[in-house]
Amino acid sequence: MTRNAESLIHHQPIHAVGAVAYRYDARNRLQILLIKKRRGYWTLPKGKVAPTEDDASALLRELWEETDLTGVVEDQVAQVMYITPRRRLPRRKIVTYYLVQVAPDAIATPGGRSGEIIERVRWVTPAAALRRVKRKRIRDIIACARNVLRRRSQNHGAADR
Repeated sequence: MTRNAESLIHHQPIHAVGAVAYRYDARNRLQILLIKKRRGYWTLPKGKVAPTEDDASALLRELWEETDLTGVVEDQVAQVMYITPRRRLPRRKIVTYYLVQVAPDAIATPGGRSGEIIERVRWVTPAAALRRVKRKRIRDIIACARNVLRRRSQNHGAADR
């Protein structure tokens, strides 16, 4: 076992939450929010859960810090675990993603309150999100969220393309 692998055993994983923020536009089309961090790729909002927070509180805080949005936390969509690619000792990171419904007329703006610079935010269809996002694990989360929302809308008779 390598020294870095051994260090993972002795450290608590980083617990984080991510938002699949969604809304329906005026034509009842499903839109998902993507963010782009400075020198980064298009992705979903996410961040660490503070020791005094529950997942929902942390999720809404992170969403607001990164996009000026708030919403209603709904179903858990996915949970991923990966090793942080840092120069320091690597750590396990576990991110739980939730659906967050926001108002149809919600306007997202790049936030900078979290210390990270969010350069761009964009509402896109799930198909456009899947084309724009580079990381496979994020595309998988978007696809899963789209499927959950499609099933939900079929059960309620709404259309979402």
